[in-house]
Amino acid sequence: MTAIPPAATAPRPGEGPAGQPAALRPSLSVRTFGHPGAEVGGRPVQWHAASAQDLFFYLLSFPEGRTRSEILENLWGLEAGPASSNRFRVTVHRVRTALGFPGALTEKYGRYHLAPAVIRASDVGELYRALHLAEHAATPPERLQAYRRVLEVYRGEYLPQVRAEWVREAREEHRAAYVHACLEISALHCEAAECAAAVTDLARALRADPYLGENHHQRLMTCLSVVGGPYAATEHYRRFLRFLRDDLGDTPMPETVALAGRIKAGEHICTRAQGVPGAHPHPCPLLAEGRCPAGLRDLLQLN
Repeated sequence: MTAIPPAATAPRPGEGPAGQPAALRPSLSVRTFGHPGAEVGGRPVQWHAASAQDLFFYLLSFPEGRTRSEILENLWGLEAGPASSNRFRVTVHRVRTALGFPGALTEKYGRYHLAPAVIRASDVGELYRALHLAEHAATPPERLQAYRRVLEVYRGEYLPQVRAEWVREAREEHRAAYVHACLEISALHCEAAECAAAVTDLARALRADPYLGENHHQRLMTCLSVVGGPYAATEHYRRFLRFLRDDLGDTPMPETVALAGRIKAGEHICTRAQGVPGAHPHPCPLLAEGRCPAGLRDLLQLN
């Protein structure tokens, strides 16, 4: 899959997609994360057939476009022929009609695409615009604001109702963008010695993708040792050991074992937080008595 461009070619002033006057173009809003749906003019899109909705979300997952044969095979398991070609033509027409303008779905050099304006109207487009802004921000506050927008947009798994193989690549790419934003926000909080906030976003990243590098689990252990003391960090270490054993059949790296030993011995691992007021602002959310003032217990569950 090709990533969504951060700023697709915009229509000329006063024009909508494919040169359509903006006054005649119905407003479109597309959600794909968590609870998918699409609206035109504030009303749910009337697809008139499940195949039209399937084709729309399929092409949204491949902004670089797909050939007719790829669409027939991947969506419906069909080979080219008179009957399948007729079904394809009817489905394309239904998508264009449902979205309210002919230029919503176009063909160029044998590949079928959704118009850039359609992608911009989706939460996928918004997520990558925010990511682009974050990576080109001039100051840390601007970067933090843009990365937070990524987290706001990503409200859950991409197209969770779709279990077909074709959605896997897009789903993994969008999840990786969300995880990247979580890690960057955590790092920004860490630089500002905002330890509890750093823990929250680092834990979000690991919850979304527990297969991240072991170095991120080491970071979380370090941050937890500041936020809640050695008990918090040790509890996460034990959870991580169980995850490695039960899910991966693996063991921790020597560096992780050594870090756990240093934390258990009471060593102050994070020099950045030393002397910072409020470095231990609340009891650890993973203490045995179950207190969870920071709301992190669910975030720190790896499975």
